Amino acid sequence: MKTGTGKTLRHEDVYEELERILTSSAFEASERKRQFLRFVVEETLSGRADRIKAYTIATSVFGRGDDFDPMQDSIVRIEAAGLRRAIERFYLTQGVAGGVCISIPKGGYTPQFGTSSDGAQAAETAKKVKAATSLHQLGPRIMVENFDVGSDLDNLAGIGKTMTCQVISALTRFTGIFVYGFDTTERRDATGRLDRRPDSLAIDYHLLGTVTISRKSLHVDILMKRAKDGCFVWADSVTRTLNDDCDPSRIVSLCREIAGHVARIVALRDGVIDSQARECAGDAPRHFAGYQKLLDFQDYWRTLEPSRFEPLLRDLELTVAADPQFADAFACLSMLYSNAARYGYDVSELCDDPLEHAMELAKSAIHLAPQSSRAHHARAIAEWFLGRVDASVATMQIARSLNPNDPELLAESGFRSAMRMDWKTAVPLIEEAYLRNPLQTGQYRMGLFFYHFAEGRYDTAFQITEDIQAPGVAVVHLAAAAALARAGRKGEARARLGEVERLSPSFQQKLRVDLAFRQIHPDLIDAIAAAIEDTNPSWSPSARGADLRRVQGGGATR
Repeated sequence: MKTGTGKTLRHEDVYEELERILTSSAFEASERKRQFLRFVVEETLSGRADRIKAYTIATSVFGRGDDFDPMQDSIVRIEAAGLRRAIERFYLTQGVAGGVCISIPKGGYTPQFGTSSDGAQAAETAKKVKAATSLHQLGPRIMVENFDVGSDLDNLAGIGKTMTCQVISALTRFTGIFVYGFDTTERRDATGRLDRRPDSLAIDYHLLGTVTISRKSLHVDILMKRAKDGCFVWADSVTRTLNDDCDPSRIVSLCREIAGHVARIVALRDGVIDSQARECAGDAPRHFAGYQKLLDFQDYWRTLEPSRFEPLLRDLELTVAADPQFADAFACLSMLYSNAARYGYDVSELCDDPLEHAMELAKSAIHLAPQSSRAHHARAIAEWFLGRVDASVATMQIARSLNPNDPELLAESGFRSAMRMDWKTAVPLIEEAYLRNPLQTGQYRMGLFFYHFAEGRYDTAFQITEDIQAPGVAVVHLAAAAALARAGRKGEARARLGEVERLSPSFQQKLRVDLAFRQIHPDLIDAIAAAIEDTNPSWSPSARGADLRRVQGGGATR
């Protein structure tokens, strides 16, 4: 066979390259994807490339029955997209100059064979590199205008530019939006005149404001308007006291604090941008489409409603298949697969091991957008449930350093600390997170449940389970039952256990193993399990001691 440059390849060369890929630790793919690759390569080399269709792959590789319908079941498209990504990552790190290359072009499942010097492949690589430079142009676009200055202090005339810089810095940490700054707004034309009309950038919103500073206070007025019609969609004022302290470092610190406040309101989940994106759904700019996928994820993440899980999983799988540069979609998909393991959802049709797949997706997100806090958040969750607790904590620290203004990262860190009974760290983080954004998902309040339950404040602990507002999650009802039991409300506790059994019929047999899988401190497990056993002796757990240590030390799949 000949490559794009006319070089002849022997079948033996391709088989040798196939084995190099499949046996390499750098090829990050599940066993199912490996079987997929071997099947299509061997079929092609055997002269049966015309048989490589979705139906044949599904029935020969994935064990689907003769009634498989590719229009109803997207498993082959989803696995093919993941396989293409795994092959691309492999050649980025393990490619050999002039060596054989195997690829599966989009639009089909028949592999192509070439060499690393083929012009077509080089062009495709250049295209991907170019695409990787514009990863975040999938969401709303904000122009931060230079902040005006009102000051009676001559030595602080530059405070407007300082505030502008801090706001830009704070906003760019939210990688779902695209931010333009004063270097764009003050572009000059060929005659040297100021050109403030960057129409070609398709700006969606303008953020502007005024900084007024005196010896007594620093005051900032902020406005945000929609570019298409000039409608103001948000306004706010922030004042900080100086107390005659005009030390420049103090003022810069206050500017940074105010900028963080602005960024949280504008860009956090369920903030101004999100509400705008929801309002203009169906009538949004083309580049909003990807961002609205993230809103769908947030709707699920807020309630963890089981009925939303599978449709969203399928939708995001198709999203990343269609747009392999969408880093945040990979991160959200990773978090869904972690939830599949956490709540026992059957995703065996899509992957062999949901947690390993979650790790693979999180790594893809980080590879696409190394500065994305959401990508590192997704990896931290997967590591946690894999039993890699120290690694998870370290990854969460990276996520928080990338975006210290995101309340969800504070809440997640506090939640994980609470499960290890580190109350000194956990409680302030969770409480601060909900002060910053009371509307975020209630699941992190479970950390406060652990705290109050461990301290014997059972009525407070029960009320927190109510505040979580996740009626479809069995473990929340379990927590409520434990608190009610210890508060002497046994009848209500038994009713909650009935809800657990309805939502998760097998939970009764795996109580301690499930709690250990979540990396909850053994003392908390003992306390919760004892309360449940006192309420209903038939819930006596079957796993203790060594089994729990095994689960907490190395992770578990469900």
